[in-house]
Amino acid sequence: MNTIDKVDITNNKILFLGYGAVAKCVWNYFDNYFNYDIKNIYIIDKSKETLYGPKLDIINKNNILIETVKSDNFDFIINKFNIKQNDIIIDLTFLSNTYYFISRCLLLGINYINTSIEDGNDEMLGSSIYIQQKTLANIYSDFKKNNTIKSNILTEFGQNPGLIQHYILFALNHLNKLYYKNDVDDYKIKSLIKAIDNYEIGIILSSEIDNLTTFNEKNSLDKHNKIFNTWSVAGLLGEGADKTELVYGKKNKYLKPPIPNSAIDFYKSSIISSQNKHCNILFLHETGMNCTLNSICPILDKNHNIKFVSFDGKLIHHGEIFELSKLFGNKAPFMSYVYKFNKYADKSIKKFIKNNNIKDDTDLELHINHNNDNFHVFDNINKHENDKLIGHDSIGCTIFCGNKKIKKIYWCGSILSNTDPNVDSNFTPTIIQVAAGVLTGLSFIMEKSNKNIGLINPCDIDTKYVFKKALPLLGKFFFTEIPVNLFDKKFKFKINKII
Repeated sequence: MNTIDKVDITNNKILFLGYGAVAKCVWNYFDNYFNYDIKNIYIIDKSKETLYGPKLDIINKNNILIETVKSDNFDFIINKFNIKQNDIIIDLTFLSNTYYFISRCLLLGINYINTSIEDGNDEMLGSSIYIQQKTLANIYSDFKKNNTIKSNILTEFGQNPGLIQHYILFALNHLNKLYYKNDVDDYKIKSLIKAIDNYEIGIILSSEIDNLTTFNEKNSLDKHNKIFNTWSVAGLLGEGADKTELVYGKKNKYLKPPIPNSAIDFYKSSIISSQNKHCNILFLHETGMNCTLNSICPILDKNHNIKFVSFDGKLIHHGEIFELSKLFGNKAPFMSYVYKFNKYADKSIKKFIKNNNIKDDTDLELHINHNNDNFHVFDNINKHENDKLIGHDSIGCTIFCGNKKIKKIYWCGSILSNTDPNVDSNFTPTIIQVAAGVLTGLSFIMEKSNKNIGLINPCDIDTKYVFKKALPLLGKFFFTEIPVNLFDKKFKFKINKII
């Protein structure tokens, strides 16, 4: 792996909250990013069955605890492991009390990073990422009034949200360099907004295709009554079972995909949009898993050559669109995450819903969150070669330009394959892409020059720093123009009810 300037955290204790697929991968690559003391590594997870994987045996067994972390035992756990000011919490849990965790870390001066806000204790009961981000900002604002900032808090920094914001910033900066025919990087927000107008950018879709598969297709999943995924099943269902949120700036007059009025929950939309002067925020009636929109992005063919494919992706609401809408203001393009599920996830979800007579999203979440036997996350740890996942994950931003019709299409992102040199065979590309974000974000907040900044959003991090740290784990990272004739002439919003 290419040499990365390591951050020294030798004197800091590091506590992993949750030891699922992402945590295992982060820990696997930890040595490439940090100098640390092995005696200072701590792990807590709700399930003993999750505690396996590379390098786990070098951690002191007394530093590992089986417990579900909630607001009522968070302080007990902090005290048990003697986590104090300047120490680190890497929160990779699901459906946890994020607001409380962050409030305590602010007060105690503990550095904290997560990949998503998981708390439901807000006015929308955790169903709106826009409200979650606003709630967290209010918690931080109230704290600052009477307290000194003694740590860094970085939220929603994995692959997407997290790195994907910087793919978009990189792309807009690159478009400006093409437009003005120079090679000067300029990441000032005013300059990036100019690119939106110069190129008539009406739509930016975070486009992802999970193209991982297995050698052994005969090892059929059909006989199993459970849901499979290449990353957290609970995480996939948690965001996929939420009602879709979309956003666009009130003064962005360029091309938009047609979302029919019948699909829009105008009551919820009006409540949220009334809180935002610059952007319209749309709530749809349907969950993300039930809604699709077509996009286009590059993938790898059988010979590992780049090819462009159009696809229908699930409209999952994601944190990146709301942070970017704040940056771009009333010029924000229409933004959404458009995700083509891994084929095993897609097939097993539909089969599980049918077999268990599941009626709605709440019923589905109950089945998954209260019975570990109902799901399985693929990894390659201790697997026979024929049972390992192979293939690639393509994740990036697809940028559609034009006023009345599509004039130009651009894409910027990462295609990571299991054959890329820095891919440890124990882990899938999808998981490594997320880990790249966590390791990059943690590096930034632990740099001595960045001490005690306080609450940090993904776009607050310098984009050049992000790529310096993340690129070794992103495989093929590139910017490209996609020929317009390869995409369908029209956007097609569809509702395909799964639940």
